[in-house]
Amino acid sequence: MISSSTRRRGAAAVLAAALATSAACTSSSSGATNATTTPSATATTATGGDVKAACAAELEINGTEFPGIDPDAPPATAQELQDFATKIGPLASTLRANLPAEMTDEVDVLISVVNTAEQGTPIDYEGSGLNEAGQAVDAWMVENCGFPKLSVTNNGGTLTGLPASVPAGPVAITFTSTGDPAKAGFVLLLGKVKDGVTVTAADIAAGTADLETTTDIVAAVQPLTGQPGYGVTELPAGRYTVVSPLGAPPQFAGFATADLDVR
Repeated sequence: MISSSTRRRGAAAVLAAALATSAACTSSSSGATNATTTPSATATTATGGDVKAACAAELEINGTEFPGIDPDAPPATAQELQDFATKIGPLASTLRANLPAEMTDEVDVLISVVNTAEQGTPIDYEGSGLNEAGQAVDAWMVENCGFPKLSVTNNGGTLTGLPASVPAGPVAITFTSTGDPAKAGFVLLLGKVKDGVTVTAADIAAGTADLETTTDIVAAVQPLTGQPGYGVTELPAGRYTVVSPLGAPPQFAGFATADLDVR
């Protein structure tokens, strides 16, 4: 899932960015089992329902900072985790009530994460499987929410499919990586250029500007092995730098970059 909490410090932080974009759910079977013990998890039954309500809930989840996702930041406090659970719990219930029944297991893992946070216990982002199930939920959103679609492909180190501009507001993103595995796109980052900054995609690619200090990451979408990555998010109006680190951590083989205007 996509989160404004995405960090860009080194390979570990880029991985955290990808996890942040997928942090709504996981395919972990143990997570789904744990979810059945929480009142919010058992309050509704997924039969499919109001698609607009499900899409709105997912957008809000994707825009929420997940506590402890940044490996370079101090650990989340118990209060931060509990505040997160208070906010996300009702949204997770809305998802479960309005998505098709076949999506229940994925949403139940989000609820399992909420259960963990509600107890003030740190969330296991790497071991929980949040990325895989979050991708499943966002893939459904891309096809069913009716948001404008942004389909981006990294082809051997070049980003294709990006228009010069897109409308501000909700957008459904698909990111596919093809070609030489050494130049595969690890994650797609959409950075909104900060006010007063004149950075371009070429500056980032050349290493003369730093993505973290010149932009605010609004979206991060990571493809799975042999599969596209999916995400839905709100894009505020502004100038954007779209960046994909190439290869795999800890040593990336450069960056594929492009400029994007959101109006």
